[in-house]
Amino acid sequence: MRRWVTVAAFAGALALNGCERERRAPAAQAEQTVCAPEDTADFSGRNAYNHCAALCAFGPRPTGSQAYAAQVDYVIKQLENVGWHVQRDTFSPRPGRRMTNLRAIYGVEAGTRPVLVSCHIDTKGQGQEAILGADDGASGAAVLLELARVLAHTPEKAQQVELIFFDGEEALGGHINEEDGLYGSRYDVARRGEHGLPACMVNLDMVGGAGKTIAIPIMDTLPEMYELYRTVVRELGLPEERWTLYPGSYWDDHRPFMEAGVPTLNLIASFMGSRWWHTARDNMQRISADSLAESGKVTLRFISLYLGNGKANH
Repeated sequence: MRRWVTVAAFAGALALNGCERERRAPAAQAEQTVCAPEDTADFSGRNAYNHCAALCAFGPRPTGSQAYAAQVDYVIKQLENVGWHVQRDTFSPRPGRRMTNLRAIYGVEAGTRPVLVSCHIDTKGQGQEAILGADDGASGAAVLLELARVLAHTPEKAQQVELIFFDGEEALGGHINEEDGLYGSRYDVARRGEHGLPACMVNLDMVGGAGKTIAIPIMDTLPEMYELYRTVVRELGLPEERWTLYPGSYWDDHRPFMEAGVPTLNLIASFMGSRWWHTARDNMQRISADSLAESGKVTLRFISLYLGNGKANH
């Protein structure tokens, strides 16, 4: 769960063609939909949708679960298939609790990439209700996996981007706060140190719901990042009432980077007051290939404008 902060100054399913089904373990013996990706230089909503469905086929994926470990293997395989090098970062934020982030870079040279694009891949564990986390978890990962395929068509651009899939975004208790939640992103900032931080970060969270409204938190967004965001929305001809602003701040994986001085853009759907968030209703029935495609194209265009404007050198 994300806790939101306001400030007083700011009062179903897509039919999958040409797919085969196969049985895969882990323990849950999840049935997965395995589809050959569309081979195009453009971002494919269908490809992203298929990744989302494949991740959800593992079932709920709370941190530390066998299903979480199985999805880690899936993500690594998909990234390596399109030429990305993947590093597992395993850490222990609490005694007896182990978590794993995934970091991916393109090209052989090590070192910090100027642009970091992130998501979280853990799902909320809450009582006896099975929370599949199709949007809150899998949708961001699905977009990043398709981004990896598209970026590989332009190696010079891909080599300036790092992808990271965070564990432990969700609080182990009820709500994210200063002590609980954002474990993977907090760890990653500390691991990098002052000189290993990216020039900017784009974080995706809940970006695949049909008819979604993306509302970036204005209090977490520097003016130059906001202006690039508005430019992208206008260039792509997206409705500004669905790509808008939230008049406050969020506890999400961008926050540790923001607090470390990194300019951030948190692409997150409006979720407060919804009837699906952190419930069994967060399943593939709410996911739209078109919505995933919008989010992917916004992210790609933002990266291009950021790099093209020379921001990465500042």
